[in-house]
Amino acid sequence: MSRRIQVRVSPFGEITVEAEGFQGKGCEAATKAIEDALGKPRARTRKPDFWRQNNQQNNRQQLGGE
Repeated sequence: MSRRIQVRVSPFGEITVEAEGFQGKGCEAATKAIEDALGKPRARTRKPDFWRQNNQQNNRQQLGGE
């Protein structure tokens, strides 16, 4: 899946920053510079991708043995 950040400005000046293709806190890290430049966000909505675990994360468990 490709990653992209979309910034929309409404005719009334309301700005929406949306990250697509990121998982976990990666979207917040990707949009941080834009949000810092625009000012503090009024609201933040987290998509289901935010709550998904990164596939590169490995969980290991060893039973018995040495």
